Amino acid sequence: MKVVILGPDGAGKSSVIQGLMRGLDRAGRDAKTRHLKPCLFALRRGAEAATIADPHGKPPRSALVSLAKIFVWLLEEWYFNLFKEKKETLLICDRYYHDLLVDPKRYRFGAPLWTARLAGKLMPRPKLWVLLDAPAEVLQGRKREVPQEETARQRQAYLAFVREQSNYAIVDASQSLDRVIADVEDAIARAAIKDEGYRG
Repeated sequence: MKVVILGPDGAGKSSVIQGLMRGLDRAGRDAKTRHLKPCLFALRRGAEAATIADPHGKPPRSALVSLAKIFVWLLEEWYFNLFKEKKETLLICDRYYHDLLVDPKRYRFGAPLWTARLAGKLMPRPKLWVLLDAPAEVLQGRKREVPQEETARQRQAYLAFVREQSNYAIVDASQSLDRVIADVEDAIARAAIKDEGYRG
């Protein structure tokens, strides 16, 4: 079962995922994490993500390179979805392909955005999207990697995106970390029950 955790910088994605994994480990649940790091057939898929101090600091790549990148990304996701990701394992993803649609500058995307949206429709879908949401001023108080107006724009874009999905949860990330983790755990449990019901 694949669960994707989304949210602007400062939403607490890494901290929440670490807390989820500690709880799952104590419960003896088979679970893995994956940070968004697209590369040719995941040669570095297990690597830790480097902290990006200025996510909008580099210029966009050419349209050709950008299109090649999302094509490889699409192949990679389907390869792992079909052959590598065990259905009985809970896979928690820190960001996912569709993060590019919210913040193309971060991924230095230089092709027309409609091509990225088309590729997004072809990507394998998670069982649950979880958005960690908080007011822009709260997010900015934690991380100031982009201007506050950009944080506010991203927040609204994430909200619009997840509300278009069939299975999603919006969690108030301005709460205490323990409360956020508990709310995400509840959302995952409900999604798992729903998924088992469909299978049955």
